[in-house]
Amino acid sequence: ISFNYSGPQRFDRESAQILTRPGVAAGLAWTQTGGEILYVEASRMASCKGGEAGGHMTLTGQLGDVMKESAQLAVSWLRSNA
Repeated sequence: ISFNYSGPQRFDRESAQILTRPGVAAGLAWTQTGGEILYVEASRMASCKGGEAGGHMTLTGQLGDVMKESAQLAVSWLRSNA
């Protein structure tokens, strides 16, 4: 038997609306105070030269090595399964 002492689960309409946009995914991050929900957004951009985007990825924000490695892994998986 388990008990929920924190009350009913909160529903955040703003969070739900963010996830309905194309290119947005939710992730979880460990922090010293428990954790955070992260929203990751991706978009496709044409290169300055016209044609293909060139296969480059730009990571912004304060990302640790694990997050950078995860992003590179995701790109590798997409390329091998495209």
